[in-house]
Amino acid sequence: MSSIYESTNYNLSYRGILTNNEFKLYTTNNSINVSSEISFDINADYKSSINYFATSILGGIAHSLIQQSKKNNIEIEELEGKIYINLKNPLTLIGVKGYNDEPKIESCNIIFYIYSETEEKELQAFCQKSLNKSFIYNTLKNSISFNIDFILID
Repeated sequence: MSSIYESTNYNLSYRGILTNNEFKLYTTNNSINVSSEISFDINADYKSSINYFATSILGGIAHSLIQQSKKNNIEIEELEGKIYINLKNPLTLIGVKGYNDEPKIESCNIIFYIYSETEEKELQAFCQKSLNKSFIYNTLKNSISFNIDFILID
């Protein structure tokens, strides 16, 4: 194809600043506040890195499905997704004595519920093929164990 750098690369750049114990990441037209890496407080009302990470994974794959459905003339009338993340060695993050193993996301299970008039076999094949077009999924699939199910709802 082309030897023009921009034809095979798209570079993004962001700037972040720590202010009042909150890290603010500036995007092109907005900013995102990140209060912590993760919170184990189920009542916390602030957004942590893991919240944004999970949102990016689920939202990125969902938008790949939507975009590919338009290109392939497959009508997705409704789409709902759930994401379940397994964090290994969480006690290291909160500083429990004797726990020093490296914390990391070990696995990610996702379920998409799809309402479409498309036959189930065709829809399953389409969804699997659409994953190949998701840059977020393709970036992470060799680092995190993914299990993604697509369920056709009636």
